[in-house]
Amino acid sequence: IPEFSRSARFSQITLRQLLNHTSGIPDYGDLRIDDTGLEQRGLIGALLKKEDLLAKPGMKYRYSNPGYALLAVVVERVSGERFGEFLGQEIFEPVGMNNTFVYDSPTKKNARTAVGYGQFGQVDDGGPTAIPGDGGIYSTVDDLLKWDQALYTDRLVDQSTLAEAFAPGKVRLGTSTYGFGWNIEEDGGSKYLWHQGSHAGFRAFIGRRLADRVTVIILTNKGNSKRQDINAAIQNILSDKPYVLPRQSGAEKLYKTIQESGIQAALQLYDALKHAKSVDYDLGESELNALGYQLLYGDHRVSDAIAIFKLNAIEHPWSSNAFDSLGEAYARSGERDLAIKCYAMAVTLDPTNGHAAGALKELG
Repeated sequence: IPEFSRSARFSQITLRQLLNHTSGIPDYGDLRIDDTGLEQRGLIGALLKKEDLLAKPGMKYRYSNPGYALLAVVVERVSGERFGEFLGQEIFEPVGMNNTFVYDSPTKKNARTAVGYGQFGQVDDGGPTAIPGDGGIYSTVDDLLKWDQALYTDRLVDQSTLAEAFAPGKVRLGTSTYGFGWNIEEDGGSKYLWHQGSHAGFRAFIGRRLADRVTVIILTNKGNSKRQDINAAIQNILSDKPYVLPRQSGAEKLYKTIQESGIQAALQLYDALKHAKSVDYDLGESELNALGYQLLYGDHRVSDAIAIFKLNAIEHPWSSNAFDSLGEAYARSGERDLAIKCYAMAVTLDPTNGHAAGALKELG
């Protein structure tokens, strides 16, 4: 990408560092870049303007969707083909993945394509992606199993090359358990590889135990599904171990109460479930955060959203993200001073929280 040659930081980044998330490029949210509809030129230009936010390449692991978008840019420039066409020729067609495609055009969908829904029942389908390297692929469980099986052979990639993909990247600060597109864990002397992803109302998960050749693939078109919990239960069932059923969504339970009886009734229900130590519902930080954002942007009930985000910050006082979200709700309601206090707390708790730091800068 010659546009980066004039940049002191970007010119040092290698393809390997993009692959294992050690490039120093933060994620879109921390960069305060809206990736919706962003194309190659726009992405590169936007990143160059954020050069001062980059960590030194190779210093530490930091998950970066823009890094994988840049990898797709490289593939397109080297191959001379659109990323989706390249994947079709080199992976999908050779493996027989006939129901898999990169959603880079509205014409790619047909009547058989699933529609995405948010956690609270609203249609959340998403649109075509202009830069698909960090997502935007539609597939099926059967097709992904074909891909999984091909990775045990030299059909797509030599095993010696895959060994590098399945090895954590080297960092100078902290540790990393991420290879090329895979989280890597050691389990009983063998490698366990996994990844999950989300876009709009769609969620995906794949976990591969290499020695046993056991693979779990989960695809759902309902947002915020309990993929990790479901996978853990399946893995235990396959190993004849005790398992725990995933808990139901506390956010959905509270949302129904808000719709029927109002915010105060929902807050009382939360207290009742918490003090009863209910194992049926997940009342964790991510659940409250998801509920708050549904109220804030989905239902435009700003005061109710503030109440939920405030509850989350009280329940999780060491969470930078909880205060970040509360600050966003206060900013939305025009309560500037309270927004600044919350964003400042978010940065204090996590100095790498680029979203909160950017919001503080905008608020002066």
